[in-house]
Amino acid sequence: MAASRWLIVLLLAAALCAPGPAEASTLTDPTGLYSTLIGDHWVYQAHHSSPDLMVFYGEGDFELLYFQRLGPVSYPSALAFAQRSVELYSGPGGLEQFELVQDFREIEVAGVWGISCAYAYQDGQGNRLWEYRIFLVLPGGEGFSIAFSDSKPEAAEDPPLEEILRHWRWLF
Repeated sequence: MAASRWLIVLLLAAALCAPGPAEASTLTDPTGLYSTLIGDHWVYQAHHSSPDLMVFYGEGDFELLYFQRLGPVSYPSALAFAQRSVELYSGPGGLEQFELVQDFREIEVAGVWGISCAYAYQDGQGNRLWEYRIFLVLPGGEGFSIAFSDSKPEAAEDPPLEEILRHWRWLF
């Protein structure tokens, strides 16, 4: 009888201590442009953010997620926007040791078509970083960017954006 009580206690303790599904919260942009679901493992960085830039740090030392409103752009398409941005990143005064590691691909974000790509570069402290970025030209000609970066090459291959993009809603 005592052994069965201990077994029940152990099973109950294991159930209470077992990791559950990751918690998430609804994020609504302060300018009212979009909302999405963002995991609680992302920590909002108020001192790096502004009404047009939402910055989050992840669990790793170099995990960074951000959503950026870029104002009106003169590019006729997301592809032209992405190509020009990559040209600037790789050019003089751009990102050190820039390398495009995933070519341009079409991607849909809540009904708006954009272009994604991934690249690697060296930051100011000599760290090699990989970044996956989505470029969008919203109705009305506003540029918008969603980016994830990390010190691991997997950031460029399989960024953890699936859940964020699945719950993305434009509020216009």
